[in-house]
Amino acid sequence: MENIPFKWRVSQIFGDKSSIEKIADQDKISSLEFDSTGNYIAVGDRGGRVILFQSNHVANESEEESDLDEEELMKEEEKEKNEENEEEEEEEEEKSKQKKSLQYKFYSEFQSHEPEFDYLKSIDIEEKINKIQWIKRRNRSHLLLSTNDQTIKLWKIFSKEKELVTEFNKERQENESINNPKDLLFPKTQVEEISKEAYNKRTYGSAHAYNINSISLSSDDEVFISSDELRINLWHLERTDKSFNIVDLKPEDLEQLSEVITCSQFHPNESNQFIYSLSKGVIHLGDLRQSAKCLNSVKVFEDEETSLNDSFFTEIMSNISDIKYSPCGRYILSRNYTTLKVWDVKMESKPLATLCVHDFSHSKLCELYENDFIFDKFECNWSGDGKYAITGSYENYYYLFDWKKNKGMLIDGSKTTKIYSKFYETQNPNENSNNIFSNNNKLSYDSDNVDFSKKIFNVSWNPYNPFIAVAATNILYLYTGKVGTKK
Repeated sequence: MENIPFKWRVSQIFGDKSSIEKIADQDKISSLEFDSTGNYIAVGDRGGRVILFQSNHVANESEEESDLDEEELMKEEEKEKNEENEEEEEEEEEKSKQKKSLQYKFYSEFQSHEPEFDYLKSIDIEEKINKIQWIKRRNRSHLLLSTNDQTIKLWKIFSKEKELVTEFNKERQENESINNPKDLLFPKTQVEEISKEAYNKRTYGSAHAYNINSISLSSDDEVFISSDELRINLWHLERTDKSFNIVDLKPEDLEQLSEVITCSQFHPNESNQFIYSLSKGVIHLGDLRQSAKCLNSVKVFEDEETSLNDSFFTEIMSNISDIKYSPCGRYILSRNYTTLKVWDVKMESKPLATLCVHDFSHSKLCELYENDFIFDKFECNWSGDGKYAITGSYENYYYLFDWKKNKGMLIDGSKTTKIYSKFYETQNPNENSNNIFSNNNKLSYDSDNVDFSKKIFNVSWNPYNPFIAVAATNILYLYTGKVGTKK
């Protein structure tokens, strides 16, 4: 028997399965993010829209249906405490919810950004959603940050009730005969419809001279950072008129510019630490306790082997497109064009694991460069327990790695039936132990017939369940995994 950590299958599909030529550019998915509970998914597209999906674990809860007053909530809590039978029923309902497979349904949709024109620079500002960041819930409403190239917005999504009067008083002729006030009937209302609405609470703009590539919320939920190609700014959620610059790479003469910022993220547990990556494959760790403006990084993570093999193509391919802290904050996951690397925060000299992705690209570098495919930016993500890492590739494939055991899995993201879900490892662990690719395994696809128009940029993992969300062009695929064995 062979142990398989996960048997993956397609759970749900959202989107129109049209040919790529017929898909409008504004319908293509550009960002994807689970919230901290895993019960909601936010999807942003190139048309500036944000679509929210809700899991079946909370869809039937009464607290999700409306925003009640505090007095009503207190009364409900008192009733729940006094009635033991209701508590037992709630426990049974929770157990039954855990047994049910995780499913998502449409929750809300709103227009986050509109196309704009910068008259000073004479350029068009696209409405495309670059990044989405959920904020932990403090009440019954949802809060999230969304950004395009220049403007960050804070949105509040809430439920709004529409009430109608169901019982009226008596007719006028009957009212004339009423002598006792007790005979009067008071009108009653009934909730007819509950709608989800989005409200733009705050807009953070006019702070970036270049395109915003990432936003990240701190662990205290009070401040967040936003980064463009040359600067990283620190914002307070309550202040829209002012931000503080904490990293500035802009030289006096732009001709001396040799590298740019590609991504940034706050530490998941420490509100004073953050990381940012550069186009030359270097990751910097900054600490706001050391200096308000992080001119000198606390730690610098650089792969010596990459820096030694310096050439025209290797410099482009070493460009880090995405970085992610592990849920515990001990490790850093980085993705460049050809590899996925896992770094230990305590070891700067080399990564713990270097995992190869679409290794066929080395034989097609000229073709990839001429068609600008070599500049594609793929995201990466961790599983909730930090044991696995995922990232996208071409042909609507994505990779799932067990990085500690040096194993990998290749999954066809466009399949709607059974999918190939076997882990492979290197046959000669002493040689190239970090490279899981070999000629004798199946962790690759036909390099001669690759459709580069089909690619998966955005991937996200549910923080509490073996559940993956994958965006392929305009389609959202949801995969669920089950632990099992295979003969």
